[in-house]
Amino acid sequence: MLISTTSELENTCEELIAKKPKFIAVDTEFIRNNLIYYPKLSLIQISYGEKSFIVDALVPEIDLSFIKKIMLNQGITKVFHSCRQDIESLLTVFKCIPTPIFDTQVAAMFCHYYHDFIGYSKVVEQYQGIALDKIKAKNSDWLRRPLSEDQLDYAVNDVVHLYDLYQILCNKLEENNRMGWFQEEMESIVDINKYLHSPKDAWKRIKFNYEVNPRLILTVKAVSEWQETLAQRYNMNRNKIINNAVIADFIEKNVEHVDEILDDLKRNTKNIKDADLLEFVNIFNENERNWMQQNNTLSSNYDKSVLDILSIILDSKCKESNISRKLVSSKDELTGSISGQTDKLFKGWRYDFFGRSVESFLNTSSKFEISAVKSANNITKIQSNLVENNCC
Repeated sequence: MLISTTSELENTCEELIAKKPKFIAVDTEFIRNNLIYYPKLSLIQISYGEKSFIVDALVPEIDLSFIKKIMLNQGITKVFHSCRQDIESLLTVFKCIPTPIFDTQVAAMFCHYYHDFIGYSKVVEQYQGIALDKIKAKNSDWLRRPLSEDQLDYAVNDVVHLYDLYQILCNKLEENNRMGWFQEEMESIVDINKYLHSPKDAWKRIKFNYEVNPRLILTVKAVSEWQETLAQRYNMNRNKIINNAVIADFIEKNVEHVDEILDDLKRNTKNIKDADLLEFVNIFNENERNWMQQNNTLSSNYDKSVLDILSIILDSKCKESNISRKLVSSKDELTGSISGQTDKLFKGWRYDFFGRSVESFLNTSSKFEISAVKSANNITKIQSNLVENNCC
């Protein structure tokens, strides 16, 4: 059912609320291309079991406040799969985050070891035995109208199976005694600060060696902040301002002085106003002042082998505990945690699962004992145990 008028939407939303569902499945279709910064919302799909519908968010003058009311209804759990981009697209319209949320990707990763973030079709196949055809409309132009039957089928099928996944994964979380951890993660996901993309934090997206000259890290911070500021202001893709590879290359070329950076920016940017380049100078100077005041060296106080060992142990522990490694900590996050740049591993359920052991290990009050063991199917695996150091 495709809804393209305010009256249809109002009637459908009133019917949904009258049914008092405890949860609904939600998905969105949007365009985020290599030209723009903010996603362009095209469709909102909702299923509450007996009925599923699609809202055309591109219809001029359609009043989406009826959907917003449902999104903010605390008595209805909104079920998404990998909700971050859906939330970002809904934020462009509603300026607020749907709550409460149940993310089936996160739920599945709490209950099974996956090498990477698990896609929707794989979760549906694993838990429902249904093979979805995600190719047919995967690269659709969701801004073009009219929508094809294939597009509409693709859009509605996502929420139909998502609705059924909810109870399955709820039960799985309870079986694995992971519901508390999952709820903690959901509370973190709906923190609006995660979606505001502060320009001052933009440097954390850039891949670089934390052990380089601190002055070069100052360069990355300033250029990334400037890139993010302009991308948001002009709704331009970040790489249209300046490519991330160019930012990382500043380190390789040992560029650390503002005049050198400006020369590079002029060579590697197009259609940038002189006022924007002047703004970079101000951003650089502010970052330099803060850096000098804080004496923020960002230097590592650990040997690289420490990171390698902890990464191996974490991966082994995740496999043994049937929880996905990427959910606990990526390699970059682990690096940031042990070098003091982030405390993510040392808070909440992550601290209980692995952070406490890492803390004890880094404080040299304990050690990891590692051994190779044979599994039931004769595969050699790593097994680790945290053992307290003996006091002399």
